[in-house]
Amino acid sequence: MKDPDRVAALGDDWCDLSEGCDLAPGTLARELRTEVHPAHPFFGAALEVIAHRWSNDDVLCRHLATPARYSIIHLTWSRREEIGSCPTVDADGEWSHIVAYENGVDAALSAAEALEQDGRRAPMGPAGTASRPITVEAVHAWPEDSAVPHGPRGRG
Repeated sequence: MKDPDRVAALGDDWCDLSEGCDLAPGTLARELRTEVHPAHPFFGAALEVIAHRWSNDDVLCRHLATPARYSIIHLTWSRREEIGSCPTVDADGEWSHIVAYENGVDAALSAAEALEQDGRRAPMGPAGTASRPITVEAVHAWPEDSAVPHGPRGRG
């Protein structure tokens, strides 16, 4: 399966850069290179940004040295080198792991929507921001990269 077909299968929240997108691939790649600092686990890795998420600053990358490996990285758009665990790596592994992470995101958003409809969760605010963060467990399945930070990821 080619990357455009895979990206399309992730749903409408992803913009495939090879299909004509609102952001140029070079813009996203430059910001990724700028933010990834020497202590980040992907520093020096050859990453190709193949898509970005419409609803936030996530980018989907393919590892050029290991074409079966994909990562979802959350950029900050600071336009400078980050520190610590930023930019965060929300999912890292083979394509099936990316799909599993996305299924987790969809399930968390659906559960939050059901709680909003039942009145057990405050609805989105006027700016489209959730009343409380939605947490989705990060997926890190690439075995030889134990340096990739693990942990939950809040969703707006």
